[in-house]
Amino acid sequence: MNFKPQKSQIKSLLLIFSGFALISSAFVTGSSAESYKTSLKEARQLDQDGFYEDSIELWKKSLNGSPANVGLFIKLKLSGTYSKLGNLNQAADVSRSLTETHPQRYESWFSYANALGAIQKYSHAVSAFKKTIELKKEEGLGRVGLAFAYFGDGKPDLAIAEFQEAKKIFKANKNISWYRDCRLAINQIKGFARFPPKFADLWLEKNLKRVQDTFEKTVLDFESILESEGR
Repeated sequence: MNFKPQKSQIKSLLLIFSGFALISSAFVTGSSAESYKTSLKEARQLDQDGFYEDSIELWKKSLNGSPANVGLFIKLKLSGTYSKLGNLNQAADVSRSLTETHPQRYESWFSYANALGAIQKYSHAVSAFKKTIELKKEEGLGRVGLAFAYFGDGKPDLAIAEFQEAKKIFKANKNISWYRDCRLAINQIKGFARFPPKFADLWLEKNLKRVQDTFEKTVLDFESILESEGR
């Protein structure tokens, strides 16, 4: 004899299965969140200890299950780590992807601009740094980056003009260190006029790295990022 379930029985079964699905989904989501936090903690520890190459896979792993905002900062760190290891094209690729997924974030364009400067694509770096200024006019570091990109692109006069603008911002914000550095950079650029263009390459490379380091120290405070995400 064939058993034909009643409509009420079918409805009850569907409710039970739906409940199981919700519980399963919540468990996976919670498990994924804990997993990303564990990977992130391990990546940060390796980075702090200077094991940059070992941290790469853990930075990538921590992206799985991370909230979109946290993922942005993880990728910023990933790009910076590639740069520290000398994998400059990979750093630029990661940063470029951020300008596509987070086009209105100052951090995305700044990271990409500096990565372009590191691979000596200075004219493209100029465009990207201009975008950072458009998104965050009150941030002087974007103008510093733009000034160095202009210098790399063979336009010292435009570089000096941007350093002058950056000085005004740093003075208003009482950032004496960068104010002095901008003034020093202007004098150094004027001094380079007596030498062949390639003479300043090492100077430019070191300064772009310093801009990147300052940027990372400013925006990559994961304690604050995670605390903010948890509110």
